[in-house]
Amino acid sequence: MIAVRQITHQEREYWDSHVLQYEACSPFNAYAWGLVRSTDGWEPLYLVAERSGRFCGAIMVLMKRLPATPFSVFYSPRGPLLDWSDREALQALIEKVREQATARKAIFLRSDPNVPEGSAGPITESLASIGYVHLNERWTFWNSPRDVSRIDLTRVSSAEELFNLLDRDTRRCIRKAGREGVTIETAKTEEELKSFYNIFKDFSVTKGFMARDYDYQKMVWDTFILSDLGKLFVAKYRGEIIGGLMCIMFGRKCIAMHMGTPYKYQKLQSYYTYVWESIKWAKEQGCSYYSFRGVGTTPSQEYFKRKFLPEVISLCGYYDLPFRPTLYKVWRFGEFSLVPKLWPALIYGRKLLSNLQPVYRRSLDRLAGRQLHHSLP
Repeated sequence: MIAVRQITHQEREYWDSHVLQYEACSPFNAYAWGLVRSTDGWEPLYLVAERSGRFCGAIMVLMKRLPATPFSVFYSPRGPLLDWSDREALQALIEKVREQATARKAIFLRSDPNVPEGSAGPITESLASIGYVHLNERWTFWNSPRDVSRIDLTRVSSAEELFNLLDRDTRRCIRKAGREGVTIETAKTEEELKSFYNIFKDFSVTKGFMARDYDYQKMVWDTFILSDLGKLFVAKYRGEIIGGLMCIMFGRKCIAMHMGTPYKYQKLQSYYTYVWESIKWAKEQGCSYYSFRGVGTTPSQEYFKRKFLPEVISLCGYYDLPFRPTLYKVWRFGEFSLVPKLWPALIYGRKLLSNLQPVYRRSLDRLAGRQLHHSLP
C-alpha cells in the first residue's frame, strides 16, 4: 500500500536525505531549491510516496498562478525521482498532483528528469502510461536546459590533473588575473553579495539575457551558500569587487548559476580564474560533475565553456501532463510560436530601459534640487 504525503518545512532533512539516494538527483531537487524559486512567485509543494512507511519516490512541484487569470501552471524541476520501474509509486504521486491541479485550476505539469537522452526509454514509457506527452523542443524560456555542458570530474584524481589537461592558452588565461593583481576570494558577507549582484545585473543587460532580482540571489545565499552547499567566488582588483561566480552543490553535483564581469575589466580575464576556482572547489568536495548548465547561447559563450573540457550531455527533455487540453494548446502556441518572436524585442526593451535609467535618475536629482532651492527661506 502506497501513501503520498506533503513534506513540511520541519521535515526538510528527511526530504534531502532520501532524494539523495537517486543518481539522477541534482541541486534542483534539493529542498532549498523550492525556497529559492518561491522568491519569484513559485509556490513549492514537496510530495513523497511511502510504501508501508518506507520512502519510495518524490516529486517537487512548483506552482504559479498566471497573472489576471484563475489558472496556474505546474513545474517539476529535474523530477520526479523514483525507481522508474515502480509504476505504482509514480501513479500515486501523480494522482496527488492531480488533486492539487484541480484545486488550483492548473493547465498542465511539466517535468524534465535529469536523465541522459540515451537512457530515456523506460522514463518515456512510464510517463506516457499516465498521460504525459514528450516534447520535441530542445529548449524553453523558463525551464532548465535540455542540452547541458558538464565537466566529468571523475575522470581525474585531482584538480591539478584536470588543470594539466587544459590547453596551454587556457592555463595562461587562468594565471593572468593573478599576475595582474587580481585575487579570487569566497564571499563572506552580504555586502559582497550585493556588490556581485549589481555587477551581474548590469552584465545581463549588456549580454542580452534576463536576470532575476536580488531577493532570488539572496535566497540562494541563505539556503545554499550559508549551508556550505555552494560558494560565491568574487574577483577583487585594487580592493574592489570586479566580478564573480555563484555555484551551488547537492548530491555531489555542482552547477554554476550566475557569473559576470564588467566590460572595462575584461582584459584582466578574471572570469577564467574564478571559473577555475569554482571547478577546483567542486572537485575537492567530491562532486561527480561540474555543470555550466546550457551549452551557450552564443558562439563566444560556447567557445569559453569548451576551454574547460566539458561534455555536451543531451538530457531526455520535457514531458507535459495536460490537465486542461484546450488551454494547454493555447499555452503551447504562445510558448513555442509567439514568445520566440517577441523575445528579441523584450531583451531590447530591457536594455533600452536600463540605459535610460541613469538619465532619468539625474533628471529627478536636478528636479529635486530645484524644488529644494525654491523651498528654502
